Amino acid sequence: MKTMERRSTCPINFSVEIFGDKWMLLILRDLMFNGKNSFLEFRASAEKISSAVLTEKLNTLLEEGIVSKVVSPKNASSFLYLITDKGIELVPVMVEVLEWGSRYNPDGGPKPLLAQIRQNKKKAIAELQDKLRNERQSYVTATSN
Repeated sequence: MKTMERRSTCPINFSVEIFGDKWMLLILRDLMFNGKNSFLEFRASAEKISSAVLTEKLNTLLEEGIVSKVVSPKNASSFLYLITDKGIELVPVMVEVLEWGSRYNPDGGPKPLLAQIRQNKKKAIAELQDKLRNERQSYVTATSN
């Protein structure tokens, strides 16, 4: 694993250097909230990330242990990016970003998820984290058979 050279030891700097740009947050959004996990699915997002930038960002997420890469059980020539436990720990942060964004952009955001969050944030986060773990496990099980 390649080690990223850090500008400082500040915890906020550490976090920002990993996922502090718009593309990383959008990839994390797609992994966590939109069920996307393939290169083509990420490319199909409304924001139109370039292939080169997407490759760079996915490699950073891999190097940092936020995602893992497995062969697709449906197509041996393609890969899936699965969120790791380290990445799943970011769900509460992403929920806060989602909530903040929806407060100031009321037309955006996944309405059912926002309703769950507003009803019981702690429960919604736990359920989302469990769902992500279960999805990852089902892919891992499918690829090991």
